[in-house]
Amino acid sequence: VCDSDTMLDPASSVEMVKVLEEDPMVGGVGGDVQCISGPLGMYRNSLLHEFVEDWYNQEFMGSQCSFGDDRHLTNRVLSLGYATKYTARSKCLTETPIEYLRWLNQQTRWSKSYFREWLYNAMWFHKHHLWMTYEAVITGFFPFFLIATVIQLFYRGKIWNILLFLLTVQLVGLIKSSFASCLRGNIVMVFMSLYSVLYMSSLLPAKMFAIATINKAGWGTSGRKTIVVNFIGLIPVSVWFTILLGGVIFTIYKESKKPFSESKQTVLIVGTLLYACYWVMLLTLYVVLINKCGRRKKGQQYDMVLD
Repeated sequence: VCDSDTMLDPASSVEMVKVLEEDPMVGGVGGDVQCISGPLGMYRNSLLHEFVEDWYNQEFMGSQCSFGDDRHLTNRVLSLGYATKYTARSKCLTETPIEYLRWLNQQTRWSKSYFREWLYNAMWFHKHHLWMTYEAVITGFFPFFLIATVIQLFYRGKIWNILLFLLTVQLVGLIKSSFASCLRGNIVMVFMSLYSVLYMSSLLPAKMFAIATINKAGWGTSGRKTIVVNFIGLIPVSVWFTILLGGVIFTIYKESKKPFSESKQTVLIVGTLLYACYWVMLLTLYVVLINKCGRRKKGQQYDMVLD
């Protein structure tokens, strides 16, 4: 099973067939166990015939489901008691958003299908390993706990608490991305530390907006063949930034009523410099890599001589 614009790696199909042949209780295989991604996945044909009609005509809250078909397909397999397995050999080429708005709409669409399918999958937790249930519960409730924590921190905490929170998030992301860079031998993996910024600034409000409009299927289509510009995704992001900015202003106002001690001033200055250094480092690395790629492309160019 794959998307229409997927370019398959011939070797990946062979490897996925091997996984299915090794264990008859494995119903599907791909790049994830909770959601075998739409671009490339493999299922047992006998299982697909059991639910393909119900899967195709899926409805939620009276509306036809127009996205999340890959996640629902995975959940249908899990509901029958079969397992899904991960393989690193599941590789293909497919189109992905490179513009922020398209990416934001994609993430909102995925979040809608995630929460919808989370409710469906919860009925089959007892059929699978306890760890899978744990992962589903943690990932399902994590955004709500994080939003509550951030709002409380920005409105009831202190300036240095907010700064420490930002530093800690980026430090953890930098450590993990640096480790990934060492494993892959590729410095580009360091930019994965930016995911925490994207998650906090964009994915959190997108998830909340997805829940609020979970039964709306009239917008947010993938638009793979044409460029889709949908500014509605900026609404939750703008609201979220307004809330955070209001918290920072409110906290600064509270803190300004009391004089800062020298130790607090030192912490704020050092913390701000460290946070600024992080962004300067990433920006410098980005410029260096872009220039390097530009020189490499120029070196590969050649002139054609016509006789």
